[in-house]
Amino acid sequence: MQNPSKQRNLNLAKSCFRIITAAAALFSVCGHPLHVLAKTVVQPDKVGTSTSVEPGPSPMTSVATTPPDPNATNIEIGSSVLHTGMKRLGMNIDSQNFYDSGQMMRNLTFRNPGFEGEIWQSILHCAAVTATTCTDGNVWAQWPANFLAGATFEFIHGAASGETGVVVASGAANPSKGVGTTLQLSSMTTSPAVGDFVVVKMKVPGNAQAGWWPSTYGGGTLSTEFTDLSPNTLGKQALRMTASGSGQSAGVDSYFDSSNTHNFVLLNGPYVITFRAKGVGGNNQLNVSLGRLIPNGNYFNQTITLSSAWQDYTLPFRATENASVKPGTVDLHFQTNGGDVLLDDVSLRPAAASPNNPTVFRDDVVSALTALHPGSLRYMDGLPSFGSSIDNMLTPAFGRQRAGSSTQQTEQDDIAIGLHEFLQLCQTVGAEPWYNLPPAISPLEMQHLIEYLGGSVLTPYGAKRAALGQILPWTLVFPTIHLELGNEQWNYPTFPGNAINDPIAYGNRVATIFGAARRSPSYNQKSFDLIMGSFVLNSWYTGQEMASSSGYDSIAVAPYLFSTLNDTSSHEAIFGPMFAQPEMWDSVSTGWMAQQSQTVTAAGKTLVTYEENLGTSSGTATQSMVNAVVPSVGGAIAMADHMLLQMRDLGIKTQNVWALPGAAIQFNNTNGGSESSPLFGTVVDMGGQINLRRPVFLAEQLTNTAIMRNMLATTITGANPTWNQAASTNDSIQLNGAHFLQAFAFSDGIFQHSAVVINLSRTSSLPITFSGPNAPKGTVGVSVLTSANLTDNNETGANVNLSHGSIPNFQKATPYSVPPFSLTVFTWAVYP
Repeated sequence: MQNPSKQRNLNLAKSCFRIITAAAALFSVCGHPLHVLAKTVVQPDKVGTSTSVEPGPSPMTSVATTPPDPNATNIEIGSSVLHTGMKRLGMNIDSQNFYDSGQMMRNLTFRNPGFEGEIWQSILHCAAVTATTCTDGNVWAQWPANFLAGATFEFIHGAASGETGVVVASGAANPSKGVGTTLQLSSMTTSPAVGDFVVVKMKVPGNAQAGWWPSTYGGGTLSTEFTDLSPNTLGKQALRMTASGSGQSAGVDSYFDSSNTHNFVLLNGPYVITFRAKGVGGNNQLNVSLGRLIPNGNYFNQTITLSSAWQDYTLPFRATENASVKPGTVDLHFQTNGGDVLLDDVSLRPAAASPNNPTVFRDDVVSALTALHPGSLRYMDGLPSFGSSIDNMLTPAFGRQRAGSSTQQTEQDDIAIGLHEFLQLCQTVGAEPWYNLPPAISPLEMQHLIEYLGGSVLTPYGAKRAALGQILPWTLVFPTIHLELGNEQWNYPTFPGNAINDPIAYGNRVATIFGAARRSPSYNQKSFDLIMGSFVLNSWYTGQEMASSSGYDSIAVAPYLFSTLNDTSSHEAIFGPMFAQPEMWDSVSTGWMAQQSQTVTAAGKTLVTYEENLGTSSGTATQSMVNAVVPSVGGAIAMADHMLLQMRDLGIKTQNVWALPGAAIQFNNTNGGSESSPLFGTVVDMGGQINLRRPVFLAEQLTNTAIMRNMLATTITGANPTWNQAASTNDSIQLNGAHFLQAFAFSDGIFQHSAVVINLSRTSSLPITFSGPNAPKGTVGVSVLTSANLTDNNETGANVNLSHGSIPNFQKATPYSVPPFSLTVFTWAVYP
C-alpha cells in the first residue's frame, strides 16, 4: 500500500510541474526554482582565473516547453542492438611500491619479505655477430663485464633459432665505441645472424638484504644463510645478522610511505609485526621497532631475547594516525647489538583480516576497486614479473624470488605481486583477469600456466592451484581470462631487455607461445582471450605482426590522449583540442584508432585496449599549468568520451585505464626545467590523508554504472551543435565539425536501460530531448559528473564529486539541460 503522505507529495510535485507558462523565464513554484533552458556560463579565460556562473538549472531539472525548443538536440534510442557482449571499463593495477599510492599490499613490508635470492631473464637483439658471439644493439646497457657469465641462452628467432647453451663470458657495453653487451657463447651448430633474438636466464642466489636498507657498525655484518632455515619457511634463504663482537651492531630497515609530502598510508588500529628468528650467538638479542620519522611517531620498540631454535614471533601494537599526522617515512627496524641472529619471513599488517577482503591487498585498495566495479583488471607488474618464471609467480610471497630483466639494472630489489594473489583480487571485485605474460616465457611454461588456470586437480599444475586454496579451475570462475604476451614489445627504449622489437619476430613468437597454449589438454577456446600487443600510432606495424603470426584472438593497443601540452593560453586553447581528440581518433576514418580497427577487423580479430589515459608527459607547459590540466574534471570527461566512442563507433568491448596507483611521472619540459605530471594513478590515495579519487576514476566509475550487455543504436537530430577545432600545437589536433554532444545507450536485454550523454561545451549547458522505443520513461535515475570549473581536481580536497538523483514521471520530449563539460548517466527500468 502506497504511503499517503508520499502520495500527496507526489501529487503536489506533479501539479508544480504543470504550472508553467510559455512566457515564464524563471519562477519559484512550491519553493523550487524552475529555469527554462537557463545557461551555466564558464568564462573561457586562462586556467586558474575565477569562474563566473550564471544562475542555471540543477542537474535534475527537466522542464516542459511548448512548442519543443528548436535549440534542443534530440537523442533517439532505437530497438536495434549496435553491439552485444559489452563489458564495463577496466583498470590496470600496476606494480606495488613503497612510497605512494602503489602501496597496495596488506603486508606493508612487501619488497623482499622472505630475504630471497634473484632470478634473471632478458631478451637481447643481435646487432653484430660472429660464429659464437652476439652483441646486443643497446650501447647504454648497465651490466658490467661477465654479468651474464654462466647464464643459459636460447635463440628464439632468426638463423640460430632453437640453439641453446651457456654464456661463457659477457662483455660490458661501451657507448663511446657504439658497442652493446657482447655474449660469448658455447659452441653452436648454427651460428647467430644479425637480427636474431636470444633469451638469457640465470640464477643469482644470496644478497638476502636486497629490498631492505642495511646498516652495520663496528665490524658487524649481514650475509645470507642457505642451510639453517626455519622448518616452516617456503623460502631457500634467510638473513644472517652477525654482531656478537664488542661494540658491533647489524640491522636492516624497511622504509615505506616515504614521499615526505603526503601520507598515503595511515596506521590506525591494531597491527602485528610477525617474523621468524633464531639466536645463534652472543646475547641472542634482537631489537624490533616501528615508527614514523616525525615527532612522537614511535609506535613500537621492544628487545627480544631469541630462542636457540627457530621460532615464530608475533608482536602486536596499536597506532592512531589520522589525516592531521605530519608526512614522514615509516621505518620498521631490526637490529642486533652484541648478538648473532637469523631472521626470515617478515610482515607488518593489520591484526585482523576484513571479512569482505580475503585477498592479500589492503582493504582500502579492495574498497576502491569494488566501487569502480571494473570489467577487467590488467596485471602488468613490469620489471619484477617480466624477469620471472611461472613457477616463481605461483610461489607465495615468503618464498618468491626477486626477478630481474632490464639491461639498465644489475639488481632487482622487489618481488612481484603473485599471479594467484592477483586472481583472488579479480574474483573478489568481480573483474575478468588480464595477465601480462613474461615476454621470455617458454612454450612449456605456457602449457603449465594453462594447466594451472584450467586443469583439474589431478594435473600437476591444477594440484598447485588447489594447494594455494583454489580447487575449481579459474576458467570456471571467470567468463574470460585474458593473456597478453609481454608489454609494448615495440617499445624497446622503455623496456630494454624485455622487448622483441620487431613485428615479424614478435608475431612469430606469439604463434609459438599461443600455439603451445592451444595444444594443452586444459585449454578451452571459450575461456581464454590470447592477446598480441601492438603500436597504436602505426597500423602498418600491426599488419606486419598479424601477417607473421597465428593463434591469437585479439590485438591490444594503448590510445593515450593529449601527450603534448604546449598552448595553455586559455581554457579554449587547452580543452577545445582535448575534447576534439577522441572523435578525431575514434570516429573519423583517418583516426589512429579507426585505422587500427580497420586493420584488425579485416582479419577477423578483435581490437582491445591494454592501457589508456591522458598521457601528458611533454611540452612547454609550466608546472602550474600541468597541475591544473592533467588531473582536471575536463580531462576526465575527455577520457570517458574516448572510451565510449571506441565502444560505439569501433565496437571495442575490453578497455583498461592506466592505472589504479601512481602519484606522478616525469614531465619533459621542452623549454628546460624539471617538472612532473600527475599521472597515471586514478586515485589520489587509498586510505591515506585524503582518500580521494581523481576525476578520471569518477568518470570510469560513473560510466560503469551505465554499461550493460547490449549497446543500442542512437540517432542524434535537431540542433546537434558542432565546432571547428583549429590546428593545435597540443598533440597536433585538428577537426572540423567536432560534436558538442555525444550519446550512448545500453540495455540488459530484459528490463534495465541506460543512456550516457556527454556535453563537451566549455561554456554552455545544452538542452536535449529523447525519442524512440527505448527512450527514458517512468522514474529515471540521473547521475552527473561535472564541476564549477574545467580545471577543478581532487589533488588536495573533494572539489569534484558525483551527484545522484531521480526524476519521477520523466517526459522524454521535455528538454533536459545538461551542464557544460559534463558526463550524465540516465538509468531506468521498463517492466511488462
